[in-house]
Amino acid sequence: MSSKVTQQEIHNILVIMAHPDDETWISGTLAKLADGGLIIVPIYITSGDRGSDRSGQGLSGKDLAVVREKESLNASKKLGLSTPIYMRFPDGKIQSHALLISEQLEYLKEEYKPELIFTFDPLGITGNKDHQAVSEIVSNTFKKNRIYFTISKSRADNFILFAKQHDLVFKIKEPVKNAEVSHKIDVTDYSKNRIAAIKQYKTQFPPLLVSVFSGFTKKEAIEELIIIDNATKKKFERYIND
Repeated sequence: MSSKVTQQEIHNILVIMAHPDDETWISGTLAKLADGGLIIVPIYITSGDRGSDRSGQGLSGKDLAVVREKESLNASKKLGLSTPIYMRFPDGKIQSHALLISEQLEYLKEEYKPELIFTFDPLGITGNKDHQAVSEIVSNTFKKNRIYFTISKSRADNFILFAKQHDLVFKIKEPVKNAEVSHKIDVTDYSKNRIAAIKQYKTQFPPLLVSVFSGFTKKEAIEELIIIDNATKKKFERYIND
């Protein structure tokens, strides 16, 4: 960025996600905004207690959730983000707690008065039901200033092919049509941050996946967004380009 938001200005951005590690999909953009002086607050609806431990420690349930929170805190530091907020709803059951989650988000809306709100696109990228539920809840709670992070069909295909060439089978079940993407963000200067952040998630990302992600990050250093309304587009473009 050529200039930074002045200290007199306070611009909060909320990033509302289902699980620790979800910010990986948009880590470069968040690091870029944070580098510009904006306050980026990650919010995790669950702590991933139903996930699998890929670190070999044999963690599960609450024990896994505790470690995943620590990993996300470390990742946030690598990206220059604020200390995350952990809502700690049951993993895999976001939709059944939609009303309570919405009420808590309303409280955070009043507390932070966010300039922008990031969340998953409605398909949830991977097709994960919690991703989709978070997108729906956020869309219903925040009528303005909403930005979806996403992956286009062509970018998904490129990553899948790159992964296959490096002996990794990886699926992105719900990419969006290329034409639905409104913004492609160049995050070349933040590749080191992105790689350092994903390396924190030892329970979620085995070494081969980290290696493939790192290689792809250097090869194709863009992230994709869907911004629907013009007012939000103008606001985001001001912050990302300043």
